[in-house]
Amino acid sequence: MNIKLKISNIFMILLGSIIFSFGIINFNMAYHLTEGGFTGIALILYHLFGLSPALMNLIFNIPLFIIGYRFLGRTSFLYTLIGSLSASFFLFVFELFPVNFALNKEDLFLVALLAGVMIGLGLGIILRAGGTTGGVDIFARVTKKYFNWPMGRVIFIFDCIVLVITYLALGDIRITLYTFICVYVGGKIIDIVQDAGYTARGALIISEHYQTIGDEINTVLERGVTQIAARGHYSSVNRPMLYCVVPKNEITRLRQLIHAIDPHAFISMLEVHEVHGEGFTLDENKQLIES
Repeated sequence: MNIKLKISNIFMILLGSIIFSFGIINFNMAYHLTEGGFTGIALILYHLFGLSPALMNLIFNIPLFIIGYRFLGRTSFLYTLIGSLSASFFLFVFELFPVNFALNKEDLFLVALLAGVMIGLGLGIILRAGGTTGGVDIFARVTKKYFNWPMGRVIFIFDCIVLVITYLALGDIRITLYTFICVYVGGKIIDIVQDAGYTARGALIISEHYQTIGDEINTVLERGVTQIAARGHYSSVNRPMLYCVVPKNEITRLRQLIHAIDPHAFISMLEVHEVHGEGFTLDENKQLIES
């Protein structure tokens, strides 16, 4: 059994769990909002019967661990186990030691906004590190793995179902709508955190000096370059087009390098959301996450 757990991933999962739990207890629970997923159901039970969200969150996730183990593999399952247990633990800690922000309970927009940012940031960090907090997160990671569906969108759909349950259980449309704001913001933040580490630019370069430009990109920027066969529509001239991917912090250097060789070179920049392979995910010194 080959299981590889990275200390950095475990640290990020714990950090994300702290942020997530802090938001749940000090914004959602403190100001009578709920949430999406199984955490939302736990908050509904808290508002109705005073049951501990930390305890209920743990109980709800026990049967889902089996699903995580079956579909995510041993390594992802262990990350999920760490995320679920740490989330329940920090929920319990913040239940014992809550922070009073003294926000206006009559105007819940700011509360919902802050809650969404905290929860989305926490979950986004956990998901990027390969873990989940259990519940809907497990389904989101499974659908991401097998169908490449955005995890934030999957979580948002499940959250909407819980919002309907929130309204039916609590009978307060105001709480439901502010919870919707929280859930929506959280879903967007998750996607932003998921994409942030991979955001790069793909450069399409057309120049008579393509060989020199390609060599300079290889040696100066230490980036790979691909030559693509191209033909000008008007000139009918065959000339290779260069394609390379660089992180955002190297875009200016790339432009300067190209213009120094050929000021008339045609450059088109494309936004790249995910990159895998040598020079990026396989090279510790060139990780896009560092940009």
